[in-house]
Amino acid sequence: MRVSEFPGLTRAQERKVKLAVEGTCELCREYFALPLLEIHRISRRVYREMGRDPSKRILVVCGPCHEHIHRLPVRVKDQRAMVAHRRYFVRQDIRKALGYMPKPYSPPKTTALSEMYEEYFYHFPPGSFRLGG
Repeated sequence: MRVSEFPGLTRAQERKVKLAVEGTCELCREYFALPLLEIHRISRRVYREMGRDPSKRILVVCGPCHEHIHRLPVRVKDQRAMVAHRRYFVRQDIRKALGYMPKPYSPPKTTALSEMYEEYFYHFPPGSFRLGG
């Protein structure tokens, strides 16, 4: 199977991703033929959490919009906002096309609250969160 222009995707996967967004550019919302749509990779330098779900790292855009994203450039924050506003079933179809399976939930091994508290704050120290207000 031939490799697509987007690194890491086969042509079949690329086609399925484009079909998932129904042939629509996610930036200008216009319909295009599938060969005219391109897959844009969102920079991961700023957002580490994007590593888990590959559908959060891509946008399907037309050629002019893809050029627009790179020339201005469109902020990563704005690109992520576009991804966040995808419909549920579009997200599911993209994940399926990319072969992403979310990690299944596993309940805590212990029922002792003090142990759960220690385990949680070992991974997320209290000073790592911003206080709202």
